[in-house]
Amino acid sequence: MQLSAGNIEHGIVTARPDQMYGWPGICCTKDGTIVVSASERIHHVGPLGRVVVMRSADEGATWSLPQEVFNSEIDDRDASLRTHPDGTLILTSFSSTDWVPYIKEGVYPGGCPVPERWLSQWQARIERMGLSEELPSVPWLIRSEDGGHIWGPPVDTPTGQHAGPGILNDGRLIYVGTGPMREADISTEAKYEIKVSVWESRDKGDTWTKISEIPRSKEMPREMLIIENHLVEASPGHLVVMFRSEACAWDDMFHYQSHSHDSGRTWTAPEKVPVWGGPPHLAVLSSGALLCTYGSRRDPLSIRAMLSYDEGKTWDHENFITLYELPVAHDFGYPVSVEVAPGKLVTVYYVNKKYALRNDKFTYLTHAEDAGGILSSRWTLK
Repeated sequence: MQLSAGNIEHGIVTARPDQMYGWPGICCTKDGTIVVSASERIHHVGPLGRVVVMRSADEGATWSLPQEVFNSEIDDRDASLRTHPDGTLILTSFSSTDWVPYIKEGVYPGGCPVPERWLSQWQARIERMGLSEELPSVPWLIRSEDGGHIWGPPVDTPTGQHAGPGILNDGRLIYVGTGPMREADISTEAKYEIKVSVWESRDKGDTWTKISEIPRSKEMPREMLIIENHLVEASPGHLVVMFRSEACAWDDMFHYQSHSHDSGRTWTAPEKVPVWGGPPHLAVLSSGALLCTYGSRRDPLSIRAMLSYDEGKTWDHENFITLYELPVAHDFGYPVSVEVAPGKLVTVYYVNKKYALRNDKFTYLTHAEDAGGILSSRWTLK
């Protein structure tokens, strides 16, 4: 099997001119319905994010309107979706106050002023809630037993990150992360010593046990962090987790990957995958191959896909295909994919046209009329 650039159909999952949609998740229900989650919000950083889901019963050709599934007083973001072997949908997210310092000062990172039409409203919310500083993020999960129509109450989780936990074929949840934290409380030196912990749940997320840590690779520069990971079970007991890296140098932001051959009890040190960008999303295909989709935020800015034919030991990264290329540089990425039939895939990702991207810096576009949204690529493997 080789990646083919043919038969790519682009579409829109959801979009509104007055909203941003970001950081999607995706899964299939047992009846084949595709469910996509996203954070709906006014701005990339702000207090008004809520978690919504959209459904498609025709392999991604059309989509339902967004349905709210969680909306707290603070910012709910980075919603991920997985399907448990018994059919339960598990959605993970985290609620954040990392916007508080920016709203108090009225200036976003990079020097962009917070628009006046939002600033007074958001500052009033800070005062009403008694927030004087950023608090630790609160990770949680919710579950649906009916394909994503009705969702249960939130359950706290011991860690939280963009892609949520992996679900093994036997129903166990494996969550890889660094735990909730407040960035302001971590010195630069301490940040480099943070351990990547691995947690296990045998009851669909009600209780968790820490089972291991992933060792730090000696080949990684000290100032590099591995963040935003995605985990799959490539074969029984063989777990593959791939990380996005965050480094002091823009050109050093490669993927890193670690393996466990005992269902997460021990791990190899992360090794560099010669692919720049991220974050990665993995999927085990019906053929046995592993698919990785990721965003490349340097020219040409694009959503890409690559395959591994040996359970992630090597990747055919030189023969990647481009699923979507941005005509103009914007805030975008975080693709997630699902196989709806053998060799037939749907990949969704976000494009935020309220920001322009130049090198590694974002500039807020105050007069952007089209905010972008969650977009899709329907494509096939040959």
